[in-house]
Amino acid sequence: MRRSFFKSNIISVALIISMLCGCASAAKPEAAQEETATGTETATDDITAAEDEELIEPTGSALSFVNAEIRDLAVVSTYQGVVCPNTYEYSYESDQPFGNYNYLPGDDVAAGDMLFYGTAEGLDDQIEEIRDENVSLLESYNDYAADYHIDIAKARKKEFEAASAYQDMAANAPAEDSPYYAGWAKGAMPLENAYKQAKMAREKLEEEYKERQQLFDLEYAYNETRISRLEEEKNEAGVTSAIDGVVVAANYYYSGDTVPIGSNIIAVGDTNDMEIVCEYVSKSIVNKAEEIYAIVGGDRFDVVYENMEPEEYRRLKAKEDEVYTTFKIADPDGRVSLGEYAVIVVVESRTENALCVPKGAVSKDDRGNFVYLYRDGESIYTPVTTGQSDSAFTEILSGLSEGDRVVFDVPYDVGTGSKTITTGSVHTDFDSDGYLMYPNAEWMMNPANNGVCYLTEICVARFEQITAGQTLAKVEVVSDTIETERIERKIRRQNERISDLNEQRKTTYNKDDLETIDRAIRDRNRTIEALNRQLEKAGRYSGVFEIKAPYDGLVTEVSDIKAGEIISYRQKIVQIANDDSCYIIVDDKGGMFSYGDEATVTFKAPNGEGFETGGMVVSLNPYGLSKSMRTGYALVKVSQEDMSRMTGGGGSDNSNGYWYRVRFSVKAVTRKMDNVILIPKTSVYKTGNDTYVITRDDDGTTRLVRFVAGGSDNANYWVAYGDVTEGMSICSG
Repeated sequence: MRRSFFKSNIISVALIISMLCGCASAAKPEAAQEETATGTETATDDITAAEDEELIEPTGSALSFVNAEIRDLAVVSTYQGVVCPNTYEYSYESDQPFGNYNYLPGDDVAAGDMLFYGTAEGLDDQIEEIRDENVSLLESYNDYAADYHIDIAKARKKEFEAASAYQDMAANAPAEDSPYYAGWAKGAMPLENAYKQAKMAREKLEEEYKERQQLFDLEYAYNETRISRLEEEKNEAGVTSAIDGVVVAANYYYSGDTVPIGSNIIAVGDTNDMEIVCEYVSKSIVNKAEEIYAIVGGDRFDVVYENMEPEEYRRLKAKEDEVYTTFKIADPDGRVSLGEYAVIVVVESRTENALCVPKGAVSKDDRGNFVYLYRDGESIYTPVTTGQSDSAFTEILSGLSEGDRVVFDVPYDVGTGSKTITTGSVHTDFDSDGYLMYPNAEWMMNPANNGVCYLTEICVARFEQITAGQTLAKVEVVSDTIETERIERKIRRQNERISDLNEQRKTTYNKDDLETIDRAIRDRNRTIEALNRQLEKAGRYSGVFEIKAPYDGLVTEVSDIKAGEIISYRQKIVQIANDDSCYIIVDDKGGMFSYGDEATVTFKAPNGEGFETGGMVVSLNPYGLSKSMRTGYALVKVSQEDMSRMTGGGGSDNSNGYWYRVRFSVKAVTRKMDNVILIPKTSVYKTGNDTYVITRDDDGTTRLVRFVAGGSDNANYWVAYGDVTEGMSICSG
């Protein structure tokens, strides 16, 4: 499966930690104006860290020192994803016209159910053409074989006679030292040459026959295989599902559209086999990571990385442009649902109980790393040995003790404002126009492939309700008399030649000449048979005939062809659809929607009628599909009762492809995450992509704590990783 989501890595910065009294009231956190942070990464360049520092300048005086503290260091990355089913995509096994859908997105299917079928007429045409080809092949080969058996018998007789003459001559050969030998040899040479030529002619005939027989067997068998495959497709009338599941996507083909081999048409998801799809995570990152888990619906789940070898990655990259990673989710209780928003958390490294100071407090000279220890009002040069680092803090292995004060200017003041951390939900609001869509719409086309066809009348109007058997259009076929007369004239000429050959045969007594005449008569009879087949096809349709509706439904499009105009074979005339199966289609190039998202659809017809109803997204997020199945649109399903009210509204303000009749407003809740820890944006200090809060204990002491945000809404970040819990008190300006 192919997946796509976004990951952002937090830039390394020089940040601060301090023991504070009270909360910073004058500092104004800028996180509310920033985008959501979704990941972190390690950096070791102190100069780059200083350049990246973007903390807000203080309004009052800064503190001059920080305390060396015990804390955990961690490098964490997050990857946005979605819960997808293991998905199976289906296509035809050969190029052929599309028939129609038996199931559509949102429909449950069982293994063996036919998902879609082919156009029988198109298959019949292909089968008929291949059978005609095999008839011609067989006739041609049988004629060749009959001629061969006659010709090879003659060649063998000629070779035998030449060999006998030469052997008789050789039996009377004089001795080589005889004065008569030269004369004998001169007389024997023509006989020897005649024998060799007869032998070569016989061998050539046999070799040609062998090659022709092999070629015929291959071509005939290949055509029979093609016929069998097409017959099987015709009998089965489509493609069946291999699993129990739900249709999660469909490409939008009309009946009669030619679908290239391998072009996927429908995707079915196995709802008993869920997985999380996210942006590509390399095998090397997974192998070295200390911990990987997923957050779905506010709950934590263990996941298993689906291994992807480098060769497979390169192949998919070339084919799909983007490559995504799949994690199998451990969910024995079935708590996750298809389409749920998910975040993968990768803890790349972690150092627990490390004595730390801010990176910016550590300097380096030719003797190594050092800090300035603040003691008794003095700054003391103190060499230190450093260990691991994350984006903000550095581990001190030697040179300092817990509680030591290190000179470092804290760029914000201390105030008294505070808030309490709570849990709740976040989501993204989506608002867009939508249109009615009829996936089962099919064009009724001109079936006549002979003569000159004229459209006599289109008998229905756009958006007219129709019943099975109702006349949709009338077509007149005027026979192509010139073509018919041309074929008939050819047949007459062939019969005249056969008559002449029969007369010639009456006065011919040479056996070889008779065989030549018989072959000519046979070949001309074969030509007459082929011409008669052409004549039959040319007269298949004649006069005025009607194109009728195959089922009850709705006219969705009417061709702009005028009565009296010439139309071609399979030219589209009227498009119809089953009105009991339509959707609201929404432009979703950004992949915001996912299966199961709730939507509110507001209907407003051009005649002024309007109402509001609920719906559900029934198309899989595009990152759970192959490139060929990503349409750039999402489908919203409403109840049949509400859809009937909408389709009965009448009028149109847009007609483009499969968008029809009425415009809608679609609002939806996407990328929803419930029961997560929320951090108000006004309380967050953001530098680069790192996010921090200042927590306050009951005794009034404060501590700067970094957290990794999994996402946000307009008011809050939600915490994917970090040492913050519900009920904590945090400073807020």
